[in-house]
Amino acid sequence: MKDTYIEIRQMPQMNLIYCRHTGAFNQIGQAYEKLFKWAIPRGLVTPETKTVTVYHDDPAITSVDKVRQDASIIVREPVKVEGEIGSSVVRAGKYAVGHFELRETEFEQAWNTMCSWFSESGFQPDDGCTYELYHNHYEDHPDHRYIVDICIPVKPL
Repeated sequence: MKDTYIEIRQMPQMNLIYCRHTGAFNQIGQAYEKLFKWAIPRGLVTPETKTVTVYHDDPAITSVDKVRQDASIIVREPVKVEGEIGSSVVRAGKYAVGHFELRETEFEQAWNTMCSWFSESGFQPDDGCTYELYHNHYEDHPDHRYIVDICIPVKPL
């Protein structure tokens, strides 16, 4: 992991369209493929488009085969969705934001870093969506790394 830091930030509301994936984390690429296949012909993907993976379940509580994740892209305006494509809103608020440059195999370590940060932060997780906000496509990075913010809603202890 390179260039790691964690800070408390006010994050904006995000309007998303998504394709839901249930199961192993490393299989979410299939949901992203479906999402992009639907979104590209509708003009919803530009070079500035950011992807977001929203997590609905904690793998410490929910078995991995039942963990729900949304492969998402940020859209400016509400979009009429259909079939496997849904829309959602991630609320604005105060988040612990961990900035990471990760290889594909380092995501678990990054999440462990975020979780251990809470023990000395003076904050606890709040209700709301936990998500990963991607700032690049890893194939475009010279070291094939994801530049990603892991965002967890927080409130004071």
